[in-house]
Amino acid sequence: MLRAAVIGAGRMGRGHIGVYQQLEREGFGVKLVAICDVDEPKLHGEKAYALNIGKSAGVAHNKHNYSTMYNCYTDAEEMLRKEQLDVVNVVVPTYLHAEISQKALRAGVNVLCEKPMALTPEQCEEMIACAEQTGKRLMIGQCLHFWKEYEILAEKVKSGEYGKVNDAYFYRGGAQNVVTNPSWQQWILDRKLGGGGLFDQHIHDIDVIRWCFGTPKAVSTVGKTVYPKSAYDICTTRYFFDDADLYIHARDNTCYKGSYGFQYGYTVNFEHCTMVFEHGQLTIMEEGKEPVLVEKPQESAYYYEIKYFLENVVSGEPFSRNEPRDAQENVRIALAEMASADRGGETVTL
Repeated sequence: MLRAAVIGAGRMGRGHIGVYQQLEREGFGVKLVAICDVDEPKLHGEKAYALNIGKSAGVAHNKHNYSTMYNCYTDAEEMLRKEQLDVVNVVVPTYLHAEISQKALRAGVNVLCEKPMALTPEQCEEMIACAEQTGKRLMIGQCLHFWKEYEILAEKVKSGEYGKVNDAYFYRGGAQNVVTNPSWQQWILDRKLGGGGLFDQHIHDIDVIRWCFGTPKAVSTVGKTVYPKSAYDICTTRYFFDDADLYIHARDNTCYKGSYGFQYGYTVNFEHCTMVFEHGQLTIMEEGKEPVLVEKPQESAYYYEIKYFLENVVSGEPFSRNEPRDAQENVRIALAEMASADRGGETVTL
């Protein structure tokens, strides 16, 4: 039986907690025993903010008094010292990922750290080195590797079943209500703490583009900073590859207003097929055939991601997805995009 803890009980952390609760109900060999958050009211159910994605949304929004269910802490080091843990999910602000993950690894605990891995490749390198030195497992929560519609896309690109890709367009964004649904001390809007929309949301599409097509040779990004101190809450990137005929763009916008909601998806045009993922539905339109609507998965990507992490901790098998080196490369690309936007869209070589 794995003993687990979650550090960070904010929007995303509550989603992780909900997955652990579900796995326990299903009889998976894991028990969530402790939760840590520096913002104590979250532990007592006095604060709860909505998560904007899938089945985790309700879990994240509900107010739970975790102190009646788990051992609760406001200090991660105290928790790591007092609890006998096998795994911990690090779901804290981005600027704390490297520090908290290394503390857990050095305490002999396997770590699933939320994306983005850190704010710099150097911090990522420290995390990787720490995992190697301690012999513990480190996985990064780039959840789209467990998102059915993105898994199918990656498989079709790599198999060549529909021919080569001519162009691809990825997007995500929505209404970021920073008044009624704030982040801890608004870290998510601070360039130095969270990296703004480019790091918080857009890095998902960076990850998918790398997964499908490899690391680009250069990027060109134009962007606009809307929230003070943030970094490119609106951005559009062109990715350049050795194949000059590969035309790929990605867009992110965290500044929509009102009831727009969170949106994400892609349109990928192959030689013999077009795949469109929008409004939660993947449609495959193969040349000469009727469109196919792909059945939606039963569970959220977070469920499959956390279960995969736990299964690999038990089996000792190496991770075939979400390896730290890949997440480190995503951070490097994100910084190149930020540098390009800082220079008005100048092409930056990777």
